[in-house]
Amino acid sequence: MKNTLLYFVLILVSFSSCSKKSYTALYREDALLGQNEIKYNLSKNLLKLEIIYTLNEPRVFKNGIDQALTSSATKITIEDPLKISKLLVADQSKTFVLKGNQVSEDYFLNPDEFENMANTETVSDVFGENICKTTSVSKSSYTDSRKEAEAYGAVIEILDNLSKIKTKVDADYTLDLVSLYKSQITTVNEDFKPYIKKSKVKYTVIIDPSDIDSTEGKWSTVNNENILHTIYPSHIFKDNTMLMDTVTMVTPNLENYKLSFLEHKDAVEGLVYRSPSSETFDVKVNNHLLQGDALQLSQFGTMKVISVDELKGDIDSDVILFRAKETQHALVQNESVSSLNDTVELLDFDSNETVESSQIAIRNEYKEKLEKIDLLINKLKERKKEL
Repeated sequence: MKNTLLYFVLILVSFSSCSKKSYTALYREDALLGQNEIKYNLSKNLLKLEIIYTLNEPRVFKNGIDQALTSSATKITIEDPLKISKLLVADQSKTFVLKGNQVSEDYFLNPDEFENMANTETVSDVFGENICKTTSVSKSSYTDSRKEAEAYGAVIEILDNLSKIKTKVDADYTLDLVSLYKSQITTVNEDFKPYIKKSKVKYTVIIDPSDIDSTEGKWSTVNNENILHTIYPSHIFKDNTMLMDTVTMVTPNLENYKLSFLEHKDAVEGLVYRSPSSETFDVKVNNHLLQGDALQLSQFGTMKVISVDELKGDIDSDVILFRAKETQHALVQNESVSSLNDTVELLDFDSNETVESSQIAIRNEYKEKLEKIDLLINKLKERKKEL
């Protein structure tokens, strides 16, 4: 019944010589285009993220020789602003057919001109100050071995739970244990000077904010009314590295939007387009929310209809339509998008200043650790006397 109604609508448009109207209908894959018919796509936006990762390589001057500190893995963090840009492409999931002589193909964008993805618009910079505040980590934790990290973690736990020691036997046992932990904490001196050598790489990834995708280094999941896009490209780094920071983008789930009243009609008079809607989205590093912007993303907009006269008369129209291409051309466009995806670029970075500052910080932090361990030993002795 639905196809029959559409057929009669298009026949009426084709053969009514006095009619100057144009009609739009949903495109069917098995349909053949007739004379004066134009197949077109609505637009959508992709988001391109450029993430600068900092590689904190643990090294040591041991007896005057500079060498890798192999007891600790290279920690990879995010310390620089995230750059987010939006790309304009054809939405191949929303294809329509326009019947009529009144609209020139000049009103439709040529997707070939967008295949090199040169038409980008910077949307947001997330300031590095926010990242630094939320990811403040001691320098010595980058050079600690796993044994040292576990030992010091146990010291802090005991210090916070002294009241749970109820007998002298427990106090003696804990004292012996803390003394063992103290022996496992490295002594930083002139013969053993650990430091952090920094380098930076830029990782570029492209996300369709309305799509659920799972590939190496990134994946999407649905959470209530949102889609969580997770970025964790550990595969781009070498062995003995530890990626510390996870980036998550939270965008609305397009399935929750009413896409079009046209889905309940065979055809409408005029051209169907999508009016962009300003939507907020969240960017997180680990569980820390960073500052985001409101975006105008085409696919989250409301579908509307514009008449031919309105389209021709509105110079500043926000109507963006793409002339639909055949499948083989669509594949070329997808390949051009993926050519910008998952790219890694080594950045120039002078680590000399950070080497010296990291040595000073690590020396001071080790001193504080040893002081805290000594404090715990004294408190344990006092606790033993009390018991």
